[in-house]
Amino acid sequence: MYRSHHSRSMFSEFRPRRSCYERSHRLLQDDDLDEYLVPPTVWTLYENKFKPSDAYDSEENLLLAEVTEAKQGSPLTVDNYKPRLELLNQIEDVHVNYEFQDCFVVGPTLTPRPDLVDRDVGGFKCQIPTYQLSKFLAAIKEDVGVRFSIEEYSDETRKVTGTVDKVHRECVTIFTEKALPCHRVIKLEFLAERTTFKMEYRALENLQQSVIEKVFFANSYTGNESLDFSSFEWFRESIASNVEQVQAIRNIVNQTSFPAPYVLFGPPGTGKTSTLVEAIGQIYKLRPAANVLAVATSNSAANELTSRLLEIIPGKDIFRFFARSCARKKKDIAQDVLFVSNLNRWDIGMDSKEFYEDIRPCRVVLCTASTAGRLVGSDIPENHFSYIFIDECGSAKEVSSLVPIIGIGVHGSEITASIVLAGDPKQLGPVIPYDFLNDTTHSVSLLERIADNGLYAKEYDPQVITQLRDNFRSHPALLEFPNLTFYDGQLRAKASPEKTHWAVGWDRLPNRTFPLIFHSVVGQTMQHKNSSSMYNELEADQVLTYVEMIVKNGICGKQVQEGSIGVITPYASQVRHIKELLEDHDLDGVEVGSTEQYQGREKPIMIMSMVRSRSNSAGFLNNAKRINVSLTRAQALMIVVGDPGTLEKIDYWKDFIHDLLSQSLNQAIN
Repeated sequence: MYRSHHSRSMFSEFRPRRSCYERSHRLLQDDDLDEYLVPPTVWTLYENKFKPSDAYDSEENLLLAEVTEAKQGSPLTVDNYKPRLELLNQIEDVHVNYEFQDCFVVGPTLTPRPDLVDRDVGGFKCQIPTYQLSKFLAAIKEDVGVRFSIEEYSDETRKVTGTVDKVHRECVTIFTEKALPCHRVIKLEFLAERTTFKMEYRALENLQQSVIEKVFFANSYTGNESLDFSSFEWFRESIASNVEQVQAIRNIVNQTSFPAPYVLFGPPGTGKTSTLVEAIGQIYKLRPAANVLAVATSNSAANELTSRLLEIIPGKDIFRFFARSCARKKKDIAQDVLFVSNLNRWDIGMDSKEFYEDIRPCRVVLCTASTAGRLVGSDIPENHFSYIFIDECGSAKEVSSLVPIIGIGVHGSEITASIVLAGDPKQLGPVIPYDFLNDTTHSVSLLERIADNGLYAKEYDPQVITQLRDNFRSHPALLEFPNLTFYDGQLRAKASPEKTHWAVGWDRLPNRTFPLIFHSVVGQTMQHKNSSSMYNELEADQVLTYVEMIVKNGICGKQVQEGSIGVITPYASQVRHIKELLEDHDLDGVEVGSTEQYQGREKPIMIMSMVRSRSNSAGFLNNAKRINVSLTRAQALMIVVGDPGTLEKIDYWKDFIHDLLSQSLNQAIN
């Protein structure tokens, strides 16, 4: 593992304050991680856009050849696994930091907003007008670290760190734990966060070749012969009638795939989370000495798992481990989840301290994949966890999935935990901020890659993989196209009619038996200055019209609440535009999000805005996984607003539109 002393100013980073803990069991802090600075050769190639140059030395030419090979689709192998993952991660690392090097404002206009601070969190907020950030507004998102430079009376400069709280229409609000003398702030910098990158590099550094062969390129399995649980008393009785769920739970509990990971392939609405919860519950009940680490790629997914597990496992045995930055969002976290978390122990009266419950007595620990990295190198025994679950593994980079495994379930060459990977390789994969990497293995999840491995081939050996088939989410008509197109028709519509059929017969449906509308809108695709993202005002207006109509009049005599309606669109600018439009009409209870934000989610009614119009370029729309996610969120009613002329030029969308026309589902604007 390369540890360069090469340093650049743009590698400045946001560091949370060092913490102390209530008990002696130590957890890793950011300062305990090595820097893992990116080698100068990677910087040089990046700055030259990975193009050949006579000025390169032999090392740079060798590295360029490796990058070129990766760009040409060269797969991961046992031999190139560590260096390839490291190199591609370093390229992303450089790009993220490079993007932030100009993200600063000299002499920012700041307004103190103590009125915006939640009393349970404390701190201070300031706001800065977005016109001062227009050049790099696209890079600024919630939770991005910031640093204020404050001019002191002694002519010295003091630094104060903070975090972006929210990006509003006219301003950005920033959270700091102490009040700022706004009139003395001479510079505001937005900072790239490298802690997750460093955890990924550390996992690669500690990964041994024998583990690569047995776990990540497994071609055989031994199982755990000492386990043979065959009789189960189900926490949820409905599990008993679902053949695939029973099969998966039995084999996960019995560790049949060990040391290879067990794959739970969960297409949309098939009860993947319910299966995971039942499996963890059965482990808790049947194996009293076994401990479980369950991680997810997002806090919302980890919270959902926690909440469901609390229905079947006593709270004293569950620990929800949050990152320190989540403290300011306590009001958005369910009380039952907070009660079993480290946030419940945080004393805001001691602003330099951070408290964590002792993890060891808790048999089930839940956190995000990156937060799990803080357990590595702690005082938790090496064989503490018998099972490691990674939920929504398909949306994580492969190197990110190593973080909760290496050093927690794998120690040196010893594999101490059974690994369960859950997700859907046919839905959206990792979000990579650098387009250059999108056609490399860096954009492929561990779940997707090993699903193509011979051990997990389509025959689906139940000892190592189960595909769930019963869809409990959508009306059969809404499920039909994605089922046939993406899942070879293997899914079965099993949702209750009370959940999925109440919009059938609505007088706005072109076909009263088919709860779907395609509303043809030939609008104008636009972009804000200094932004590559797109929006479409005419489509946004049509979305507003449908929302107002449904909320005001209901559907088939049923009153519809704003929270039952979701709006999904692939472009961030359209997300913001529709949000503002709905807020202006007092309809802010309608949730508007990107395709990525809606993955794993569902709503009774989904309205889609496709944005692109009068265009020969498909952009984001030409992505089978994005199409699959978009079309599988709705339970009872789906409305698609878009330009059919543009969509008919795109694979899958063309088939979708032709299918709708055959069903007489096109609702055209005059």
